[in-house]
Amino acid sequence: MGELLAAVLSPLLELSKWIYAKFKKPDPVQLLKRREELRREFEEHLPKKNKYGVHCDAIIRDIKRMDLYPAIDEEGKGISPWFKVEVKGLYHRGLEVFTSMPKSIKQGENGEWDFADYKDPQEVTGYPVGRIPFDLIEHVDWEGDEYYPDPHIYCRFKDGQPYESTVFFRRYTKDDEFLIEVEGFRPWDKKKRFWQPSRRIFCW
Repeated sequence: MGELLAAVLSPLLELSKWIYAKFKKPDPVQLLKRREELRREFEEHLPKKNKYGVHCDAIIRDIKRMDLYPAIDEEGKGISPWFKVEVKGLYHRGLEVFTSMPKSIKQGENGEWDFADYKDPQEVTGYPVGRIPFDLIEHVDWEGDEYYPDPHIYCRFKDGQPYESTVFFRRYTKDDEFLIEVEGFRPWDKKKRFWQPSRRIFCW
């Protein structure tokens, strides 16, 4: 009887442990220490920005699908398990990367920003930037490999992508290289979805 009871309860006990570990909130002190460790690691390894405001290229990889690299599934749906970006720098919670080609945007009379035709005389160039929090970064291989000798950043994808938000930046003036955030303009976030890179390798 005791053996039978143990056989029944053992799987339930293991399931309870798994559920507890999955939903247990991380210790805030350990979380803070890990964020600071990653910040120092990036600060030590990122090269200086070039004249375009880019530190370097990088490969973003979904750690759960890391063995699919370097294959490219042209017919696949959703975000690719790996793709190339350009590193803009750090923000208070993690890493910022340029995610796609620049877009034409403009500010309306009501002060709100929207997409615009590139021929519009009022348009300015907007740069989409994905924000990857340190909490989703599991490992960085700074040397890369024989395919892409750039940093490979392994992330846990949340809701199908590695970004907590996608913001836009613009130049302070048209002739200035300094970028400032376009406050309040997050059109892809409002739609409850983020820009998803093509399954083709992206570099601009």
